Amino acid sequence: MIRDIRRFLGAYELKRASKHVKRNKRINNFTTAGSAGIIFNCCNEEEFTAVKEFREFLESESIKTDVIGYVSAKEIPDHYLLRTGYNFFCQKDLTWYYKPNMPFIDDFIKKEYDILFDLSLKEFFPVNYSVTISPSAYKVGRYQDTEKYDLMIDIKEEETVSYLIKQIKHYLSILHTRS
Repeated sequence: MIRDIRRFLGAYELKRASKHVKRNKRINNFTTAGSAGIIFNCCNEEEFTAVKEFREFLESESIKTDVIGYVSAKEIPDHYLLRTGYNFFCQKDLTWYYKPNMPFIDDFIKKEYDILFDLSLKEFFPVNYSVTISPSAYKVGRYQDTEKYDLMIDIKEEETVSYLIKQIKHYLSILHTRS
């Protein structure tokens, strides 16, 4: 029952906060984007490696990239803490109603990226909150019954982070924008 109350309060806070988000929506691809944010749920080393390679790809395209990862545990494993250029948060970094509560997360959420990539394979409220509240111009993520993304990728064929990234690369590389 307490967990249900916490979820209800979190959903209420998200709905309230999302009303105040002002976005300058615009379509971006790997050519037009100058900055990107990546948020993901870090479940294992394989997913982290896929995200790391995607970040390297984006930076090779001259896209400045920030990455945060959510670890669905009480503590962040030591091997993730040693990764420079990556910020992680966990359950102890959440408010009572599951809102992320760390300065680097606030900075990430407030920054208006040209593209925000949500590479999470499952629904986690802290990740959902961060993506929904972000004023980023173009939001990309896996297909869900939601309106928080501007581009949704269907990954029913293979539900892995690597496959999601492969599909994102494919669709953003063929996406043309007006100058």
